[in-house]
Amino acid sequence: TFFLHWFICLGMASGGYAVAPSQAANLPKIIVISGAGSKDADGVYSSSSKEYCDAPVYEHESRGQYLKITREPHKNPKTGAIKHGWLLGQNNKPLYGAPTESLVVPSSGWKKFGGEEPIPTVTIYRHVDELFYLEADDSRTAGEAAVEQEDWQLALSHFTAGVAALKKASDCFAEGFKSRASLILSRR
Repeated sequence: TFFLHWFICLGMASGGYAVAPSQAANLPKIIVISGAGSKDADGVYSSSSKEYCDAPVYEHESRGQYLKITREPHKNPKTGAIKHGWLLGQNNKPLYGAPTESLVVPSSGWKKFGGEEPIPTVTIYRHVDELFYLEADDSRTAGEAAVEQEDWQLALSHFTAGVAALKKASDCFAEGFKSRASLILSRR
């Protein structure tokens, strides 16, 4: 099948082409993998300075040399046509893949190659700050739940984590930053 042949003939991100500057600005900066049967695959993948097949190479935040998401070519042995898809690989072995010609990592359509079931959830963030805002929102929600239970230490811990997430954001003058900071600091 297409996927089996793709699995056998790939050379994960061994070289490639440059992304046009106009395209690179519009491509996602962060990919979050969660719920994968192959637990090592879970985590945050950041767009690296490496490029392959006209797209950025995404590297795992803590295990980038071993875990990558790359756009890969596949040559149909019958027609000779080149198609592309995205692979999430560990040590140059594909765990999961999604066929698409898009330069953007897809959030759906993933299949299992060498990885374990279930197929992971793939969440795309165009900007790094979106991830930090989500972390801050989750911390605020958890903090408010702790307040409802009158667990003040836990509430303080969650609100402090929310502030820490916002401190990682690059634009402290953005409306998203200011509104979140106001909500979290008012509860802390």
